[in-house]
Formats: sequence, structure tokens, C-alpha cells
Amino acid sequence: METNLTLHHCAKRISPDKLEFVMELFQQLGCKKSYWEDGARWAMIEQEKNNMIVQFIETNQEPQTMDVKKNSHLAFLSDDPENDIDNIKKWVESKNKKFAVGSWSDKEFYFDCPEVFIDFVVEIMHRSIVEA
Repeated sequence: METNLTLHHCAKRISPDKLEFVMELFQQLGCKKSYWEDGARWAMIEQEKNNMIVQFIETNQEPQTMDVKKNSHLAFLSDDPENDIDNIKKWVESKNKKFAVGSWSDKEFYFDCPEVFIDFVVEIMHRSIVEA
């Protein structure tokens, strides 16, 4: 079966009234606003060097547990994931938000903002994992 489809974006759910925080957080992660219409409670981010768009949608749902969320993550590559996690933790906590961290290995970390992210965590892994 031949198609002419082009993958455009994926969407992740966030808690109500947290869109501004999430957009600012993802700027800290090297992303920029791709689309955000005035007054909308959803927006899209992207990175200039990558062809990946993520949409965040505020939804009135209870956040899932980190054990469930960690299987649905947005992943970033890093030369120093532990340092990046530490810097993001400091930034998130400076905004008076909760921060939780976990890891799969000494090169793969993930974090959660439990009161903000409903169905995902953010993974930061060492570049060597994909370069191997």
C-alpha cells in the first residue's frame, strides 16, 4: 500500500492553566513556539534543527502515576544528561513546581512535573546511546 502521508506532530496532555509554564519549560530544553493562537489552551513547540513538532493540550484529567507515564515520554539527547536534569530541576523548582526524576541506566534519565504532565515524562539520554 503506497501513501503520501507526512508525519506532522504528536500531542501530549497537560493540566489546566499550565500551558504557559510548559511552553517556558520547553524553551529551557531548546525548543521554540511553533504555533500558539491567541487565547488557545493548546500550543505547539519545535526545535529548529529537527523536524519534530509536539502539541500540548490542556485537559481536565488526573495525572497518571510516573510508572505509567514513563512509558510515554518525549526524549532528548544530551552530552551530559545528569547535568541537564539538575539544571532543569533547579529551574522547575524555582517556578514552585514539583519535580521527580528517575533513570533506566547511568545514561538514561527521565523527569516528571507530576502536577503538570498528565500522560508523559521527559527523557534525557546520553548521545552515545543512539550513536552506538
